[in-house]
Amino acid sequence: MTDLSLNHNDGPVQLVILAGQAGAGMSTALAILEDAGFKTVDNIPLALVDQLVALEVETEKRRLAITVDMRTTGFTPEGLRQLVQNRRVQLGARCQLVFLSADEKELLQRYQTTRRRHPLDEGGNLPEAINADRTLLREISDFSDITIDTSGSAPASFRAMLLTQLGLQVVEDIPLSIISFSYRRGLPESADYVFDMRFVRNPHWDVSLRAQTGQAQAVQDFIASDPQFQNFMQHLKAMMTDVLGRFSADGRTHITVAFGCTGGKHRSVAAAEAFADFVRDAGLRLRLQHREL
Repeated sequence: MTDLSLNHNDGPVQLVILAGQAGAGMSTALAILEDAGFKTVDNIPLALVDQLVALEVETEKRRLAITVDMRTTGFTPEGLRQLVQNRRVQLGARCQLVFLSADEKELLQRYQTTRRRHPLDEGGNLPEAINADRTLLREISDFSDITIDTSGSAPASFRAMLLTQLGLQVVEDIPLSIISFSYRRGLPESADYVFDMRFVRNPHWDVSLRAQTGQAQAVQDFIASDPQFQNFMQHLKAMMTDVLGRFSADGRTHITVAFGCTGGKHRSVAAAEAFADFVRDAGLRLRLQHREL
């Protein structure tokens, strides 16, 4: 903590300023905060931050997270200090400066793995660029509210560390959204995985089932009697078990799985209901939405 922090206006954090060494995890931190409900902006020019805060935090009452680093137009450590000091006068502890760092060995490995160029590496000397960045940013850690060394941190542990230190809730299980929809009305914009159920035998052509939906037991039994549906669900469950396990380990906080059919009334609904039962049996939390019903 620094003596620039103020005690008034205490409450939930509204503005998070992420600063730190290139490669230390600011993009990951920004994604974590976006999943936590923050409006996020990467690498905004320093001169525009006050306007953005006035619009998003003061007027729209949104929580805002921004990144500031060597790429930022107008960036200097002293300029950042002044910006943070002004925002602390306005917001008190609701403004938090988070400084991210990592040791040289870790940063070298990350850049070599991703094959991305360090912003200060103009002559092909990566260790020199990393040390120059560390030297320039050293004083920022002195007036930051939170300092996190990301060396050796898996995404899930980094996420928990960041959210905990910001006083935000850490959700352990993946909030999973399951949506049924009609292709006539377009794909759900939020979908991470989309499965087309139009290959399944259609209850619409059975007069006794047409007026019902995929939530009705009779419709579900009709669809479940299709061997192709059973084969599909078996493969889907196996695949999503692996996917959900990996995403959970990597700190992914939300996944949306969508099932579509022609009208969004029978096959997509029954598939979504069947997959929801599987997810509940696995002990995961979920939100089920039938968009067209």
